[in-house]
Amino acid sequence: MISWDFALNGWTFWLSALHRDELWWTMGGLLLVDGPRYALSKAVMFLWDALTGNWPLKSVQDQEIEDRYEPSVCVVLAGYNEAETVEATLTSIWGTYPRLEIIVIDDGSEDDMHCVAQNFAQDHAGILVLRKPQRGGKSSCINFALKYTEAEIVVVVDTDSHLAPDALWEIVQPLADPQVGAVSATVLARNTTTNLITWLQAEEYLHSIFVGRMLAERLGIVSVASGAFGAFRREAVQRVGGWDVGPGEDGDITLRLRKMGYDAVFAPYAECFTNVPESWPALFRQRRRWNRGTIRYKCRKHVDMAFFWYPNFRFSNLLLLLNVWFFNIVCLYGFWIYVLGWLIAPPDDLFFFLWTTYVAYLMFHVLQVAVALAYSRNLRRDAATSVVLPFVPIYQLFRKCARLISVTEELFFRRSFDDNYVPWHVREATWHW
Repeated sequence: MISWDFALNGWTFWLSALHRDELWWTMGGLLLVDGPRYALSKAVMFLWDALTGNWPLKSVQDQEIEDRYEPSVCVVLAGYNEAETVEATLTSIWGTYPRLEIIVIDDGSEDDMHCVAQNFAQDHAGILVLRKPQRGGKSSCINFALKYTEAEIVVVVDTDSHLAPDALWEIVQPLADPQVGAVSATVLARNTTTNLITWLQAEEYLHSIFVGRMLAERLGIVSVASGAFGAFRREAVQRVGGWDVGPGEDGDITLRLRKMGYDAVFAPYAECFTNVPESWPALFRQRRRWNRGTIRYKCRKHVDMAFFWYPNFRFSNLLLLLNVWFFNIVCLYGFWIYVLGWLIAPPDDLFFFLWTTYVAYLMFHVLQVAVALAYSRNLRRDAATSVVLPFVPIYQLFRKCARLISVTEELFFRRSFDDNYVPWHVREATWHW
């Protein structure tokens, strides 16, 4: 039996014997995945904040009450067959903000969602429950709700999520700037410890949403105010004509607001907790839907953000598209071409090759964890989330597979228009971008 010392010495010898070109080839695939790119850029962001005095970040808890921005807010909860979760969602929202109204839209549910919401509304002021006789999708529900509110800010929350106590306060603060049209929030997993799959998603959300969108805001390329929890200036929404047909309607309206000249920003400490898929097939279906939106909206519908001759052209919008095109498409196919290359002609020392890639990826991800914990307001929770670190490279490979399939089928077959997320009669009535 081979001892660990023997294997370690063999690996060390193999690494030291590699020529520089061979080392670059060995690490080439790693440079095509998200981890190293995000790790280095996030580290630079943290160093910049630390050197310029912008760290630690300020939150509502650091403000005096009289200094807080306090616009009127309407929270819209649109759901379909969410009888089991809507009451908990309402409980987490009601009473957490002073100038608040809540509108619940039952999108033609076949369960008791409307009754559950109505019962809650009877005992709690400021809640309007509406029911649509025919399912029309999330976009139609939110647009329907807009007719019943004059609030300055519209906040969209999924009916299977719950908000942190100060989440509404946090998410409205950036809207004190009239240039801001949409605010993205931090979405975290609520069912983190259900199994390894949910734990890996929780770890992903911590880095891709909490710190990832923080970085995107610094670069001016925030592209989505999540449908699970996002805030929008009602006047701006009315200017762009409301929500368009999904899936991916949250990213679509954010891009349309950017094209109108508004900024999209991020409120890192506005926290929403949502249930994530608990099985690999369910997760795969979710990611197919999400990744299709990358092509549908950022490669077709809103490709005009790259047209410098248009009067509404902004360099930040071009940078947003270039970031997506290069890292989410070019690097994606580059990675799989690289994998195909070593499958056809595998290296002589395949184990050392895979082990080196695995260890290097982990080292980059440890850097990401350190940055996330530096910005965290809940160090114990986020540190516990990060203990699945050894499994992250395998999870990353799964995500790459899902992205390859979904991007390819959307590029060539426009499969987003076959997604039952939106009812058939609505999908057929809309323009197929």
